[in-house]
Amino acid sequence: MSQPEISEEDLLQRAGRGDSRAFDQLYDRMAPRLFGLLRQMLHDEREAEDILQDGFVLLWESASTFDPDRSKAFTWAVMLFRHKAIDRMRMLGRRNRLVDSAALEQSTLGASSQAGVDEEVQAHERRLVVGEALNELPKEQRQLIEFAFLKGLTHHVIAESLGIPLGTVKTNIRRGLLRLRDLLKGGA
Repeated sequence: MSQPEISEEDLLQRAGRGDSRAFDQLYDRMAPRLFGLLRQMLHDEREAEDILQDGFVLLWESASTFDPDRSKAFTWAVMLFRHKAIDRMRMLGRRNRLVDSAALEQSTLGASSQAGVDEEVQAHERRLVVGEALNELPKEQRQLIEFAFLKGLTHHVIAESLGIPLGTVKTNIRRGLLRLRDLLKGGA
């Protein structure tokens, strides 16, 4: 007679007590799903692999803080990995802004056409206007729009990772987009 499969919650609690075999099983179960989520968020397989490894190190170190009464093991893990991915995206964003800034400075100093510089300035100004409008949205709507459109996550992935109903995700994104449209029309 075969033994029943151990739940992810039990495996996570065992890992929190230092059980490396339980952690190995947890890794085998969760890694493919978490990797898919990270790849969707980061749009880069290498970055997703790095975050997956960093995330499991953090999971091992934090497993003792897991409370099965507050969330499912996978939901808890998604939040850890999501925070790691967001930190990486912020770091990459800062690096990209520095590169963009240096490239813009170089193009204005170099022999680039004035039209190209004007287009870049206009694009930069549009990004600023949209960013300001996004900041005026309620936090939940802004966050969901960023997940869906800036990070490329599907509504289903957002709902699962945040532990909220799919309908709520869709409604808040729709309301946020309508509000964003109104803000941008008013600011134009």
